[in-house]
Amino acid sequence: MAEYASIFNDVLGPVMVGPSSSHTAASVRVGKALRQMVKGKIVYFQADFDPKGSLAASYVSQCSDVGLVGGLLGMEPTHEDLLRSIEIAEADGMEINFRVVPYEADHPNTYRMIIRSDQGEEVRATALSVGGGMIEFILIQDEPVRISGGFYETLIYGGSLKQTSADITAYAESQVAGFCQMEQREEQDRVFLNIKTHEPIPEEVLEGFNQFFKVDEVIAFDPVLPVMSQKEKQVPFKTAAEMLEIAEEQKLELWQMAAMYESARGNISEEEVYNKMADIVAIMSKGIETGLQGTEYEDRILGYQSYKIEEKKAQMIGGTLTADIIAFITAMMEVKSSMNVFVAAPTAGSCGALPGTVFAVAKEYNKSNDEIIKAMLAAGMIGVFIAEYATFAAEVAGCQAECGSGSGMTAAALVQLMGGSARTAANAASMALQNIFGMVCDPIDVRVEVPCLGKNVMCGMNALGAANMAIAGFDVVVPLDETIDSFDKVGRMIPPELRCTGLAGLAQTKSGLEISRQLACRKGCC
Repeated sequence: MAEYASIFNDVLGPVMVGPSSSHTAASVRVGKALRQMVKGKIVYFQADFDPKGSLAASYVSQCSDVGLVGGLLGMEPTHEDLLRSIEIAEADGMEINFRVVPYEADHPNTYRMIIRSDQGEEVRATALSVGGGMIEFILIQDEPVRISGGFYETLIYGGSLKQTSADITAYAESQVAGFCQMEQREEQDRVFLNIKTHEPIPEEVLEGFNQFFKVDEVIAFDPVLPVMSQKEKQVPFKTAAEMLEIAEEQKLELWQMAAMYESARGNISEEEVYNKMADIVAIMSKGIETGLQGTEYEDRILGYQSYKIEEKKAQMIGGTLTADIIAFITAMMEVKSSMNVFVAAPTAGSCGALPGTVFAVAKEYNKSNDEIIKAMLAAGMIGVFIAEYATFAAEVAGCQAECGSGSGMTAAALVQLMGGSARTAANAASMALQNIFGMVCDPIDVRVEVPCLGKNVMCGMNALGAANMAIAGFDVVVPLDETIDSFDKVGRMIPPELRCTGLAGLAQTKSGLEISRQLACRKGCC
């Protein structure tokens, strides 16, 4: 079953607090899913990180530890006590153990975990953070799975097959309400079922599987994503080229293509898509306002600086628009770093470029809230193609995957904001992405602050230039689909040391290492 990318699951979101969507919000989602896999109270939790992966170096500084435990406690990524989750869990009797041990993880964001409950239950699970807060479970109780959090999931383990596989399938399809898909494996005296549904399976239906084989264990858990996955997703197009063909044939703008796509993908109305984006825009707007008013948070590298732009505006190059872009992007990044609520757009590390640039341009040209919402929908549509055919994870493809993707999305949003066509917006996105190839991820102390702020500002300005070039009619040369394909290939060529591991670049300069030492000392770790 194809899991096509969603604007609200994969691109603009999650709404969260914390430094990293890949490492904080994704961890919360992993923990929330894991919590539901046992009926009793969790009394033991262990998470292992491979030393060659990104999480080994960043799980504390980017809050994967508190995210996982927060999820186990049922917290959302925006919960006000998320940073205290370990303290709260331990006070309630949970034993917690984080280890860095080699186990040859194939993905840099791999969580290998064990939970035990007070009812004697034990679950062993391995999950991935695949970028932008999205997750995938790949092993549960040593059985391979592919679970992304968009369905109700029911896993049935057993043996002693009494009837045929076809009988089991017929029973599931006829008795399970909201049935979407079932993966079924039988090997010798072992049976495994993974049933994806749109609602929980009642106990009496689960009991019925005993007529086909002896049921030994059932693990069930609910969706953790904002928009549920569908049984058969008939998306109206799968590539930018297909989208542009429809847009030009039907004379539709890019935001309308986004509404059409997300409506079909999520089985929700286009009005609901618009309203969901209106909520996202409201959170972004409040975030910029909060950042400009000033933020305080002790455990960060950069303090409150966005006010400095207003103080020096008269001396700055480029007039009010340039100054506002820098101020708004900085404000958004400061909100993130001060543990206030923000939207990962498309990730936490790249959360400033898109809203900061769009809101600054909207202010300069007196654009309405409706026009901003449509611009964000246009950005989301470009993000879907990147999510589908590349990645948002810096751990996989460097900062080009995060800030670079944000720049392409922003360029399209700006064209939409100024009334440009879908093709012009797609060309702007392609031009912006072409300029970002090879951008490394080397944050000091593996925190999403330095040089992340500067890269967000650079990518906002790059988006502005690309939008203007596209509006003027410059030749895009390489169309968006081809650019995204090459963008992904180049990103994966970046050495692992420069993919959010803190093992090279600015993170390993004398000043960078000294900052890391000072931050460790604040926590009594030096």
